[in-house]
Amino acid sequence: MAWVRTAAALIGFGFTIFQFYELLNTLSGVRPAFHPHPSRMLGASLVGIGTLALALALVQYALLVRALGVPTTPGLEGVPRFHPGLIVAVFLTAVGAITFWVLLTRLPT
Repeated sequence: MAWVRTAAALIGFGFTIFQFYELLNTLSGVRPAFHPHPSRMLGASLVGIGTLALALALVQYALLVRALGVPTTPGLEGVPRFHPGLIVAVFLTAVGAITFWVLLTRLPT
């Protein structure tokens, strides 16, 4: 869950940085940035790092669960286990990957 929190913060903060500088360029009366590309690259990089970190954490989690085996609780052998953290991590990884792709397509060449 710590990886999910950290990745969500990186993805959200990176997207916010990217959008802030995009909005700043559209405001009238604001002098254009001397070097506008590094701030956009920083935002896209934070989204990419958060997504990659979460994907690696998912792989590590899957390997750890497999190494530990599936513990069974007496009387609950037939009940499937529910992993809400895993579900959130998978969806956040997908959202991060889509966001990263969208930001990359918006970067100036």
